[in-house]
Amino acid sequence: MAGLPTLVFIAVGLIGSSVAAPQACRVLKPKKIDLKSPTFSGKWYLLRWASQYEPYRKEFNQMDNAFFLNTPVLRMNKTLIKSYMRVGDNCISEMEAYRLSNNGLEFTCEPKPYMVIKILNARIPSCMLFHIQEKRDGKMFNTMSLYSRNAVAMENELKIFEDQVVCVGMRKDKIIIPPRSKEECNPQDTVEAIRRK
Repeated sequence: MAGLPTLVFIAVGLIGSSVAAPQACRVLKPKKIDLKSPTFSGKWYLLRWASQYEPYRKEFNQMDNAFFLNTPVLRMNKTLIKSYMRVGDNCISEMEAYRLSNNGLEFTCEPKPYMVIKILNARIPSCMLFHIQEKRDGKMFNTMSLYSRNAVAMENELKIFEDQVVCVGMRKDKIIIPPRSKEECNPQDTVEAIRRK
């Protein structure tokens, strides 16, 4: 799912799906990523998600819960993201490799050259705020996703996420909240997703 990162994630500017960003609003700067840092690797829960790309919205509306396991590969300057999603009674997994830029500020995915991923500097160690931009048919679409070490969102994490969603031109009512009404996926009991383009 756009990689949920496998990320996960992006956009059709349908009428009513976007808004002008407030004048005082500024998208956070990207965080410089150190693949050697233990704060980056491991398990991350998807807490919130929003996209301007309608096909992604339809896909993610069916998801109950999701998380990913992040494994940096230092010698290749990449990170491997294995995502697990509960969709109905099924568990779906997806693996993608993301290459870190030389300046450490953005990721790209070889099968998806139209996509650039930045982790915004939210200054909250327990969360990661992804900003994905995709250029499709000459248009730029934004997707924002909030991941945390904890399955329950903290108020400060939600505030920053909601503010950034508005900053990139989306309404708060477009935010998708995974209901987490079902048990999360067991990595040993999943079906590998068909790779999308």
